[in-house]
Amino acid sequence: MFFSVIVPVYKVEKYLSGCIESVLNQTFSDFELILVDDGSPDRCPEICDTYKEKDERIKVIHKSNGGLASARRAGIKEARGDYVFNLDSDDLIENDSLECAYKIIKDTNCDIVSFSYKWVKNGHTVNITNDGLDEGFYTGKEIEKYIYPRLLMDKDMNHLSYYLSGKAIKRELLTPHQLGVSEKISLGEDLCCTLPCYLHAKSVYISKKEAYLYTVREDSLSKEFNTKQIYLIEDVINEISKNDMEKVIDFDKQVCRYSCFMCFTILASAAEGNHFKSIKPIKENIINSLHGEKIQCAEFEKISPKSRIAIFFMKKKCYKTAFYFLNVCKNIRNILKKG
Repeated sequence: MFFSVIVPVYKVEKYLSGCIESVLNQTFSDFELILVDDGSPDRCPEICDTYKEKDERIKVIHKSNGGLASARRAGIKEARGDYVFNLDSDDLIENDSLECAYKIIKDTNCDIVSFSYKWVKNGHTVNITNDGLDEGFYTGKEIEKYIYPRLLMDKDMNHLSYYLSGKAIKRELLTPHQLGVSEKISLGEDLCCTLPCYLHAKSVYISKKEAYLYTVREDSLSKEFNTKQIYLIEDVINEISKNDMEKVIDFDKQVCRYSCFMCFTILASAAEGNHFKSIKPIKENIINSLHGEKIQCAEFEKISPKSRIAIFFMKKKCYKTAFYFLNVCKNIRNILKKG
């Protein structure tokens, strides 16, 4: 068996059938589909079992709720394919995604194939993201020169895709790193797995093919803003820092940039949603975590004026000013769209 497609499932009954069908409709048929029901309280367990009865390539794991890391751990233990392709249960893949990955692997024998993302909202493409590198095969010194500087973030705020989904990874490479991710990690679990995979990969293929269709869900937007994300990112940094990073010569600088970027992103998200009450706890959480020091040390070069100004205020610990600046930027953007 060539591929194991692992799909963690939790509270996605509206999207699950579409996700499963996108796998079953693949032009390449040598795969198993592992559906991991992570104690979903809706109809997802029933949907999984119904599809299992229809197609012998489907395996279903029912387990108590433990989070994404726990679900992926259960899936990788059951996987038997040469390569593993992770897929989120509310997303889709193009019908030739596995065939494309297979051809690349057969041509290059690479350890990792990383595809581009197409962000889809209500059936329309709203954005396309990729790893920011030229398409092609990277090995040895090329990995050190092009992959390692973007593991977390380079000076221009560029980075590899942090997502585990949308990648075909050799199972023998992925398994120990997937099993090694702490189940306590609830935000950034993907990075905690992809980073060591890249560190230990002998070869990587970066593809510009938009094989992965990420569903932009309006129903996933919470009315409440979780300022504890600051500490969750701190957990991620502590987790990835356990790896032997000697091969990444600027790892400490990348950590500072990543820390600053994630705090900036959280602040910008709060400003985007008009969560004015979150300003004070965001500031307190940053100052009381490792991020306070990391932000001061973060150095960037070619970044947008908006990012540069907001980060300048953050370095001055003027988080309220940074918040209102980002909020004004959002309002101006919306006015220009209407005009």
